[in-house]
Amino acid sequence: MSMYTTAQLLAANEQKFKFDPLFLRLFFRESYPFTTEKVYLSQIPGLVNMALYVSPIVSGEVIRSRGGSTSEFTPGYVKPKHEVNPQMTLRRLPDEDPQNLADPAYRRRRIILQNMRDEELAIAQVEEMQAVSAVLKGKYTMTGEAFDPVEVDMGRSAANNITQSGGTEWSKRDKSTYDPTDDIEAYALNASG
Repeated sequence: MSMYTTAQLLAANEQKFKFDPLFLRLFFRESYPFTTEKVYLSQIPGLVNMALYVSPIVSGEVIRSRGGSTSEFTPGYVKPKHEVNPQMTLRRLPDEDPQNLADPAYRRRRIILQNMRDEELAIAQVEEMQAVSAVLKGKYTMTGEAFDPVEVDMGRSAANNITQSGGTEWSKRDKSTYDPTDDIEAYALNASG
């Protein structure tokens, strides 16, 4: 823009990034903050043998305890990062009115706020990707630059893996009328751990 011309901002149309953490919302409703480096995941079988009737003069049999297993892992660390330098604050922001320019300190705050929003969204996308993989495969793999891949296995039974075929695939259903909620609830009811 030349210093000898005038300009007016007619409108600012910001494209919204459409993101809905569906799998986190449906399957991972709770979060557990922790202050340790490692996290333990314990699994205790849910099957309990039913007691049997015996004669009062017959001694009972000892029932084996359920037991369980514990696995440990170090959670992955994600760190999206943006740069804010003084040069960035000298230029007009895309939605800033040329007739009413803001000062560099205000622009700096706006840039930092937008970066923070973008970084939160970047982290949420990683969490959703892990949730999708955990639901579909029972495990997920953390990978990244200068980071050895780590597989987090939830120990889900292979019997709980579901393959849709023979026309039952959701992708072959009419999207305007089909709701997969009933399928999801049936899958959950039939799950065995």
